[in-house]
Amino acid sequence: MLGVLVLVIGVFLGNAEGVKVIVVGAGPAGIAAATTLLSQGIDVTVLEAEDRIGGRVHSVPFGDAVVDMGAEWCHGQKNNVVYEMVKHLGVLQSSNYSASLFMSDRKVVGDQLTSDMHELFEEIYSPDGNKKQEEGVTVGEYFIKRYNESARQKFSGKDLDICLLSLDLMHHYVQSSEGAFSWFDTSANSDYRNCEGDLSLNWNGFGYKTALEVLMRKHPRVYDPSFPIQSKIQLNKVVQKISWDDGVNVSCTDGTFHTAKHLIFTPSLGVLKYKHRRMFSPPLPRHKVRAIRDLGIGAVMKVLMHFEKRWWPEEFNGYSFVWTHEHRDMLIAEFTKGPSRYGRSWLLNFMSVLPLERNPNALSAWITGDLVPEIEKTSNETLIDGLHFALDKFLGHKFNITKPDKILRTNWYANQNFRGTYSFQTTASRRMKDPSSNEILAEPLKNVQGVPTVLFAGEATHSHYYSTVHGAIETGRREANRILHFIQDAENELS
Repeated sequence: MLGVLVLVIGVFLGNAEGVKVIVVGAGPAGIAAATTLLSQGIDVTVLEAEDRIGGRVHSVPFGDAVVDMGAEWCHGQKNNVVYEMVKHLGVLQSSNYSASLFMSDRKVVGDQLTSDMHELFEEIYSPDGNKKQEEGVTVGEYFIKRYNESARQKFSGKDLDICLLSLDLMHHYVQSSEGAFSWFDTSANSDYRNCEGDLSLNWNGFGYKTALEVLMRKHPRVYDPSFPIQSKIQLNKVVQKISWDDGVNVSCTDGTFHTAKHLIFTPSLGVLKYKHRRMFSPPLPRHKVRAIRDLGIGAVMKVLMHFEKRWWPEEFNGYSFVWTHEHRDMLIAEFTKGPSRYGRSWLLNFMSVLPLERNPNALSAWITGDLVPEIEKTSNETLIDGLHFALDKFLGHKFNITKPDKILRTNWYANQNFRGTYSFQTTASRRMKDPSSNEILAEPLKNVQGVPTVLFAGEATHSHYYSTVHGAIETGRREANRILHFIQDAENELS
């Protein structure tokens, strides 16, 4: 029996130098997997569907600095692999955002009330599963009940009215944190864990691409021209079919074919939701399909706006917006461009504007909610006109609001290579325990000889750092090390 096993392993692997691995996706997980394998002498080919590397890390020049279309902050310090990689480079700084709150009737919410409402929000909601919340209910169900009860205990009169009106804004905050279209999609309790330390470290105008540059040994402080990662990446390679019953055979939409002994699949949960049935042959196991179905992914939209002349003050930490009932009802008649649903204009999904580091004439507009897929399809003209209308509605009495002279906008949901921004746990996914749905998603596919043929990485496959770049990087290294350990075990069997 041992002789048969040795023969099978020998035929499949040969020696470590001959092992070939395909990595699908050149985002943080894919780059982490490829660089880990390359550093151990394993031959790798990275197939990337986009015309660029980075995945949901997408840093581009805009205005006076580099801006992030995707991942924007390093969340935490302790046990955060991103922070550990770059902490000596002097590129991270605290965001210190404390957005002022404006009403659509042009009233400014006082700093004390704003602070008290923010404190109430954090008392009730936290994505960190260490802060145990109710099991089996959604964030929306849990939050609305607690918020309304607590608001009536803490506030009265006009302050209470403002607090209750701000419930929609609280919904936006949750949507942006979870990456969900609704807080009724997300589980109130979760396995997510925050890393200790500053949760909103920004890149000071250098962009999240800095972390990828360090991984690839392309950053000036760690530069290694002999490291071959760049030559291993093939762009514009959209994977169409993965056959994995006898080795790995990959076909791409451009007609090319690729073979390997192992494949690490790193595209998003959104891609798996839309493509797994026609992509994998044999089909994925039923329990993995259930995990894909039950875990959630939505989208958050950013519109980066550049203005010829700055109209906001020098000391600016952001503005968030609360619509009165009257203005919510009137809005769809006042501004008719763009999508709407159930009589609600898309502008009600516009939650805030934030500053951009080292970019004095630029702002980022944040848009959340179930209309994001429709908003992504709107023209630049409609976006510019709508955002200008809303900003003037809230701030026109204080500032001479002008239209941006150029914008950048995201389309993570419309893009077939992503189909969303980041994953979250639903109440359905929470029914799976030991292993969790995220852990089931991470399980490799093994062939009849027990060889891990298709392995899964990416933020959604992390048990508790899902939705983050540091989680994605950890999973890429995890699967690369799974292959390395398999090779080592096979070599030990041969010896």
